[in-house]
Amino acid sequence: MKMLEKTPINASWLGSHEYCEWKWYLENVLKEKVPITQSMIVGKNIHQEKEDKFKEVAVPTTPEEFLKSKVYTITKEMYLKEEFDDFILKGKIDELGVDTNNLYVIDDKPRAKPYLGVKRQIWAYCILIKEFVNKNYPEHSNKKVLAILRDRDSNVEIWKEEFNEENLNEVFSVINRMLLLFKKEINPEHNNYSYKCKACVLHKKNQLLSHLIKA
Repeated sequence: MKMLEKTPINASWLGSHEYCEWKWYLENVLKEKVPITQSMIVGKNIHQEKEDKFKEVAVPTTPEEFLKSKVYTITKEMYLKEEFDDFILKGKIDELGVDTNNLYVIDDKPRAKPYLGVKRQIWAYCILIKEFVNKNYPEHSNKKVLAILRDRDSNVEIWKEEFNEENLNEVFSVINRMLLLFKKEINPEHNNYSYKCKACVLHKKNQLLSHLIKA
């Protein structure tokens, strides 16, 4: 009997799904191509510049040495992937900090605001780092995991809280809904906020296509 492939889930989807499930569905289930915008290009370049500056001063180390740090130490752009019963969660953490008692999962966003979807995305990163540590370095599994949202341009922390079981359950609940959407067992909810539609690149693309077809 052929084994069913597990669905890959990007941690960043927790943010885009909460913002507009319909747009998320078009992009990730129906595979509608999203036009590249100037803000996407700028954001990618800024991330790369920060990563390049970090590499100039970073000292090579191992995950084990990193987790043993007694003073606050950071690493950047950490990619993680974890397999669960019916999906694979993956994501890239902007910055991970560590000290004697804590792990700091930091996500940088432009004009950062602690919206629910943003928090869910960071909680997904927290799940990934907890699983990574628990499986590979269980001696450090007692460290608290702190979820942090930071403004990309000012470096100011906007929101910070300790990751907990309730956060984990909320993320898994959203992922379970995504899986049902992938299987097309439920229908996606449409967005009820016109300002989101006006700003949506997919909405603008479809409006243009409709206009060209009518012409």
